[in-house]
Amino acid sequence: MIVPMGTHTNLRRVVQMGSKPVQERAIFRRWQRYRLNLPVRLIVTRDDNTRIADGRANDISEGGMLIFAGLELRSEDRILIEFTPPYSSTPVRAPGIVRHRRGYNYGVEFSAETPADQEETEKLRNMMRLAAGPER
Repeated sequence: MIVPMGTHTNLRRVVQMGSKPVQERAIFRRWQRYRLNLPVRLIVTRDDNTRIADGRANDISEGGMLIFAGLELRSEDRILIEFTPPYSSTPVRAPGIVRHRRGYNYGVEFSAETPADQEETEKLRNMMRLAAGPER
C-alpha cells in the first residue's frame, strides 16, 4: 500500500512510559513524503571500482529517497539511483549523496549538478510520484 506521509509541523505526542508520561519530539520535513516499495538499482563508484546492487525505494520526496540495499555505504558516498519504468527498456538514473544511514536503510539526497542530471532527477521523481498515486 502506498500512502503519502505528509509534512509534520508542531506535532507533539505524549506517550505513557510506565507511570511517567514522556513527550516525543516533533518531526519536521521540508517536503511531502510518499511511501512506496519499488525496485531500484544503486551504482557506486569508489577508487576505480564500480559496484551495482539492487535495492528497494521505501519513500520519496522532492529532496531525496529512502532506500534499503544490502550494500555497505558511507555517509557522503556519491551514488546513482537507477529505476526502469514498467514497459520500458530505458532506465532513468539520478545522482545522489548518502546523507543518513540506519542499518541497510540509506537516506539519499538528490544531487543534480548538470542540466542533464536535473532532467533525469525530475524524470525519476515524476515516475516515483506516479507509482505512489494521488495525495490523500
